[in-house]
Amino acid sequence: MKYSFLVAICLTVCACSDSTPDANDAELEAAAEAGRNMGERAAALPENSMEQQSAILEIRARESAIRNAGYPSCADTFAVEAAKKLGLN
Repeated sequence: MKYSFLVAICLTVCACSDSTPDANDAELEAAAEAGRNMGERAAALPENSMEQQSAILEIRARESAIRNAGYPSCADTFAVEAAKKLGLN
């Protein structure tokens, strides 16, 4: 009995979840390009300077804004590409 209740909950959660992708290929590529651009700009600044730290905070803020807009895949892509340019990945 206990297990049938858990199975019912799992089925309900799976049925209610949205499995559609949040972004298409063009949107993901645009996010990747934006991440590369912002990462390159931050990497070009003097290492560990206030300017570079500010640029990195701007990258994080942009990632959060993209995620909050409902595009987590784009946010992840953006962050990964920026991190690559900064040598963090």
